[in-house]
Amino acid sequence: DLFVGSALVDMYCKCAKVEEAEKLHDRMEEQTMVSWNAIISGFSLHEQSEEAQKFFSRMLKMRVKPDNFTYATVLDACANLATVGLGKQIHAQIIKEELQSDVFISSTLVDMYSKCGNMQDARLLFEKAPKRDFVTWNAMICGYAQHGLGEDALKIFGDMQVEGVKPNHATFVSVLRACVHMGLVEKGLHYFHSMQSDYGLDPQLEHYSCMVDILGRSGQVSDALKLIHEMPFEADDVIWRTLLSICKMHGNVEVAEKAASYLLQLDPQDSAAYVLLSNIYADAGMWDGVSKMRKMMRYGGLKKEPGCSWIEVKSEVHMFLVGDKAHPNSKEIYEKLDVLITEMKPDIDFVLGDEETSFI
Repeated sequence: DLFVGSALVDMYCKCAKVEEAEKLHDRMEEQTMVSWNAIISGFSLHEQSEEAQKFFSRMLKMRVKPDNFTYATVLDACANLATVGLGKQIHAQIIKEELQSDVFISSTLVDMYSKCGNMQDARLLFEKAPKRDFVTWNAMICGYAQHGLGEDALKIFGDMQVEGVKPNHATFVSVLRACVHMGLVEKGLHYFHSMQSDYGLDPQLEHYSCMVDILGRSGQVSDALKLIHEMPFEADDVIWRTLLSICKMHGNVEVAEKAASYLLQLDPQDSAAYVLLSNIYADAGMWDGVSKMRKMMRYGGLKKEPGCSWIEVKSEVHMFLVGDKAHPNSKEIYEKLDVLITEMKPDIDFVLGDEETSFI
């Protein structure tokens, strides 16, 4: 039964059993648009955006025509991977099929270009959108905030209010992030309090995290800690890690020790907490503390998580980890890196101590 089969595929995807859903989809005598969309959406929803793109390509090879939902889902996958090349190809197909007027599609396109850092095209689409819902507005505000264009983000937020579009929790996360980038403490506090007073929105963890960042970056580390203790719910690891990073910025050992203590209570295996606190001790010349952190990491079998980056070349995403040699062209990559390293000199203008004493 096609209806039952498609419903089962959708159910498996929503339960994070995407591989089982794919097997069931392949066994169906006739695949429906529901089953194709369910799997693409399932991969994207569960942070397997590359698999979502591959399944979309497979769908096209089988000459199955995508619908609005398919395009929106794949564009979301492109946004997550920052694969703007594929996103532009899909955009061209959307124009060809005259689907740009669909508010769902136009919002997703704005979001995709924003997350890929192409704010010029995002703004152009935003201005041309026949209808803008709160998703479209949020995509623009979020894009500007993420890329450090705080002034533009707040300008769009002002336009949103003039248009009478009611902001939601996601809107205020982006607005507060814009205030973080611009160091606008008073304005950040104003927006934070206006959530409840003007819109009846109770601040969530993400909003408190932004406020901790705003206060901390301005040097009000103790006020940031006070805000955390006054929250109506328990702080998560993100908030404590934010405060710990701020303590490194301002060299506040006392608050750093408290933040690290709370963070390690939540996750004793969090290597970042040990690394950050060790570097704070090193900056303060507290070498006993540095030694203690290193011993705790060594005895706990902890290692610093390797850094990760990725790049899109000819519509293919390449991912790299620190020290990674899994890439088929790793030999050539490292040879090129060696050449670049010989041409670079370390900038030690801001190093407070011996270069060898820091973990990172």
